[in-house]
Amino acid sequence: MTALNKIREESSRAISLLLVSALEACRQGDVELLEGLGLSLDTMKILDSLKADQIINISGNYMRDQAPLELFKIDSDRITKIIALAAEETKTYELIDDFLRYGACKKMMLELFGLRSTQVANRKRYLQLPTIKGRLTTITTEEGRAIYDTWLKNITEHDYRRRLLNTAKQTGLSLSKVYKFVVETEVITNQMNQKRQFAA
Repeated sequence: MTALNKIREESSRAISLLLVSALEACRQGDVELLEGLGLSLDTMKILDSLKADQIINISGNYMRDQAPLELFKIDSDRITKIIALAAEETKTYELIDDFLRYGACKKMMLELFGLRSTQVANRKRYLQLPTIKGRLTTITTEEGRAIYDTWLKNITEHDYRRRLLNTAKQTGLSLSKVYKFVVETEVITNQMNQKRQFAA
């Protein structure tokens, strides 16, 4: 079965459903769907006298010489934007999963993704990731140097979250450690810059 024939068959089912739904609504005094389809009450009365298989045949006959794509007036620009947004959403969920796999803490997930503790816990449970309790261990001088060097190497990555993830992957250290070191280093750097400005 070709793609167009499959669409024609599915469209026929959809039209049957629309007709039956419009008929049911009319029986309950609701003519909104009827008016939306551009049908009259007289047409509904005739439809009401037919059997279920006849309504199915009506839909099939209607679609026989109909180009299936003419039924859908798709706004290509709008649907392209919606598809792009869905793709971005998928990338964000993949990034969230990677963050959790590489040891991001709850504080990070809240600050970088807006996820609450319960959301993080549920996602980790779904991914079957262990929950590590306790405070973050101290970052050694060697680890700090590795993070610093790798963070600078990833300077061309303009997405802050991806830069953090890349640094964690390349150093083999947890994202929590990477994030803690980067944030503390940025605070110190900002303070030094402010002092220079005041001194000047």
